[in-house]
Amino acid sequence: MASIHRAIPSPRCARTSTCSAAAGGGRSSATGGVDQRPDPQLAFTKGTKLMSIASPPRALTTVGVVTHPRRNCDEVFTAIVGWVRARGARLIALPEEAPAGVSHADQVPGEGFASTADLVIAAGGDGTILRALALAAPAGVPVLGVNLGRLGFLAEVDPPELGRALEAIGVGEYRVEERLALECTLHTHEGPMTVHAFNDLVVWRTPGFGQAALAVSVGGELFARHAADGIIVATPTGSTAYTLSVGGPIVSPVVDAILVTPLAPHGLFNRTLTIAATELLEIEVLGESAPVVVERDGARERELTPGATIAVRRSDAPGLLVRLGWTSFYGRARRKLQLADPIELGHAGDVKDDPRPRA
Repeated sequence: MASIHRAIPSPRCARTSTCSAAAGGGRSSATGGVDQRPDPQLAFTKGTKLMSIASPPRALTTVGVVTHPRRNCDEVFTAIVGWVRARGARLIALPEEAPAGVSHADQVPGEGFASTADLVIAAGGDGTILRALALAAPAGVPVLGVNLGRLGFLAEVDPPELGRALEAIGVGEYRVEERLALECTLHTHEGPMTVHAFNDLVVWRTPGFGQAALAVSVGGELFARHAADGIIVATPTGSTAYTLSVGGPIVSPVVDAILVTPLAPHGLFNRTLTIAATELLEIEVLGESAPVVVERDGARERELTPGATIAVRRSDAPGLLVRLGWTSFYGRARRKLQLADPIELGHAGDVKDDPRPRA
């Protein structure tokens, strides 16, 4: 199998997918990169925002690791440490995670963590991977997710596959998948506050204080007012999370869109609104509203009172996920969501549920 090499782009270059190919030729792809491996066995759809550069892979001199504080990471650490030492590379970790089993790693605080690393490995569930994306995205550093959680929808490999995955990464046999992120600016009497979300931003009522009353505007034009439990604003990545649980659609991560879904609205309109990622979304807490709480990727950020507004737009720093071509978004969705065929179909036409290579 021919190698697919990539150089790590700037966040802006990653967002626009207009990185120019280095010398060495190759067929220009629809995303502006160079694709020298049109292998039908690869689970990548034509047009997917994947960056592949034909130059030699960037030297992975520093590898960062982000871990779940309560998961057993011994198998993961064994694979990472052996690979890093064999390459003569440096391993770094966040200071608060060093006692969790990475004492042999250099401790680098969060503000300089990603800018120091060439690759970040996140070992945990989706929450851990989202935390790693938040650290790595501003520096344009890709994240390899290792699933130690229950679902691990964002993860690329399980612990037994990590050694094989690192070998592939070491020789450039990987791609980077861009994931849309949201820049959310909260305007309150306390002043503005900006946060970034890779899954979703949730605005929900404070229990015991009545309904939330929220106005949704797109491009400065009012779309709807909701008396509801709240509103979920999700990326395509987040479409398989909270939004899915309230009846929202599953959206391919290559779609440039923002999903707006009311939570238990008191009215007949309860559908997801899908807007272009280039459009500005605004949410206003109306005077009739109970206090509301804002959560970003599951973390509580701030309580808002009537008069507060939230402006949501596409972030200039998308998340970057390492993909090895062992499975696809649809394969992961079928497997992780345990999609079952109707009993009438029997076993005819079954697909291989997990095509990833095994040792």
